[in-house]
Amino acid sequence: MDVFLMFVFVCELSICFAYQTWQLHPYPNGHSWTSDKAVDGLKSDLTADGRQCTISGNYKTRAEWRVDLGGIFSVHNIFIYYRTEKAMQDKINVYAKRFLGFSVYISNTTQKEDGVLCFRDIYYTRATIPNPINFSCQYHGRYVIYYNNRTHPPFPNDYDEYAYNELCEVEVNGCVASGFYGESCSIPCPPNCQEGHCHITEGTCLGCIAGYSGNKCDKRCTENTYGFECSRKCGKCRNRSQCNHVTGTCPMGCDRGKYGDECVSDCPKYQYGYNCNENCSVNCDGSRQCDSESGHCKDGCKIGWKAPTCNTKCDENTYGQNCSNSCGFCLDGEQCHYIDGRCLNGCSSGYTGSQCTKRCSNNTYGPRCSLSCGNCLYVYGEQCHHVTGNCPCGCVQGFHGKNCTEVSSFLPVSTSEIALAVPLYSLGALLGASVIVVIILGIKMKKFKMNVHQKTNKVTVHEAMQFKRGANNDNSNPRVESFYEELQEMDDRSPHYDNVD
Repeated sequence: MDVFLMFVFVCELSICFAYQTWQLHPYPNGHSWTSDKAVDGLKSDLTADGRQCTISGNYKTRAEWRVDLGGIFSVHNIFIYYRTEKAMQDKINVYAKRFLGFSVYISNTTQKEDGVLCFRDIYYTRATIPNPINFSCQYHGRYVIYYNNRTHPPFPNDYDEYAYNELCEVEVNGCVASGFYGESCSIPCPPNCQEGHCHITEGTCLGCIAGYSGNKCDKRCTENTYGFECSRKCGKCRNRSQCNHVTGTCPMGCDRGKYGDECVSDCPKYQYGYNCNENCSVNCDGSRQCDSESGHCKDGCKIGWKAPTCNTKCDENTYGQNCSNSCGFCLDGEQCHYIDGRCLNGCSSGYTGSQCTKRCSNNTYGPRCSLSCGNCLYVYGEQCHHVTGNCPCGCVQGFHGKNCTEVSSFLPVSTSEIALAVPLYSLGALLGASVIVVIILGIKMKKFKMNVHQKTNKVTVHEAMQFKRGANNDNSNPRVESFYEELQEMDDRSPHYDNVD
C-alpha cells in the first residue's frame, strides 16, 4: 500500500496551541517542559535545553501524557520524537532506556481504559529503538494517550527503573474530514458505520449503528436480536416475530403473558393473554389469579364452573365442585343447576326429589310419581317398576296385564287368601320334610335291633349244642335232658335256625 499523508496535527505553532494537552507528574517549576511542548511543531533540538520537549518529574513509577484532537478523527499512523540529548543511538543511550516499553492508546474519553491499544513496545532495546519511531494506529478517536510504567519489577536489562515523559514531538496523521477513507480521504464510509467512521484504508466500519452488523454494517439484525452490534435479544413478540432491528419494539404486539413496547414485562396480577389484554375469570377460586399465558386459574374454579379457565358453567349433565357430580334424572334430560344439581323443570318419569335421584315409592310410579301401582303380587315386599308400573312377580288372582290392572274372567282370589296360602304351603312343606326324616330314622333303628337279636340267637344255639354233647356222654343227667327238650321245643318254634350248623 502506498504511504500517504492525510493530515498532520502538528503544523503551525498557532494551530498546535489550539489543542489541549495534559501530563501526569509535571516537572517541578518546569515551565520550559510543559505538556504542550510535544505538539508545538518544533523538533529540531531533542535536548532539555532546547525547550522543545515535554519532560515529567524524576523518580516516578508511572508516566502519562495525552492530547485532545478536538473531535473524533480517523487516525492512520503516529510519529514520536523522544529526548536524546544528542547522544548516539546505541546500547548505552541513557534516554532511550527511559522510553522503552511505552504504549499508545486511542480513546474517545480521557481514560485509556475506555479506548484501544494501538501500539506497545515489547521488542526494542536501547540499540534498536528508532528516533523518531513511526507505527500504524488505524483507529478512530479523540484522545491520543502516551503511557509508560515501572510498577512491576524486575524489568528488562535495558529499561530504566523509573518512567518518564520525554516527548519532543507527537505527530498524528489521518483524515481530517470524518466519514471518508482511502487515498486522499475521498471515498465515503458505508452509511451505517457508527458515527460515520470506517477503517482509513479498507473502508470497513469500526462499529455499526444500532440495528446493523457486518464489516460494512449492511446487514440488519436478525434471529430475534437488535441494537448495537445486534447484541440484545428481542422480547416475546407475538408469534415469535422479529422485533424492530433498531429499537427492539414488537410491531405485531406481544405474545401471551407479556406487555410493553419491547414485550419484556410480565402480565400484572389478574391479567393474561396477548399484550395482557384479558382478565382472569371472576370465577377463579382462592387467590383469583390465573396463568399469565393461558388464563388457567391457579387455584381451580368456584363451585359450578368448568376448569381450567372457569369461564363456562358446568354442562353435559354435571354440576358442583370441578363439575365432578352427575345430574339426576331431570325432565327430558335437561341440564341440572350448575351449582347444586337441582332439576329446574322437574323430574323424568319414575323419579322425585329436588335433584331427581329418588325412585318413586309407596306404590307409585310414572311422571311425578303420580300413578298408583296395579294389583301386583308382592312376595318379598317389592313394588311395581318405578317408571313403567310393571309388576315384577306377576299379578294377584283375578288380574292380569303388565301392570295387573286388567280383571281376569275367572273367580278372583282375595289378597288375604293369597297371604294365608303362602304360610300354609310353607308349613306343609315343613311337615313333609319332618315325616321323611322320621321314616328314615325308624328304618335305621329297626335294622340296628335285628342285628342285635341275631347275635344273641347264635350264642344260645352254641350253648345248646354243648349241652347235647354232654347228654350223649351221660344219659343219667336229667337237667341236660330237660334242657334239650326245651331246646327242641324252641327249635320247633323257630325254624329259622335249622341251618345254623
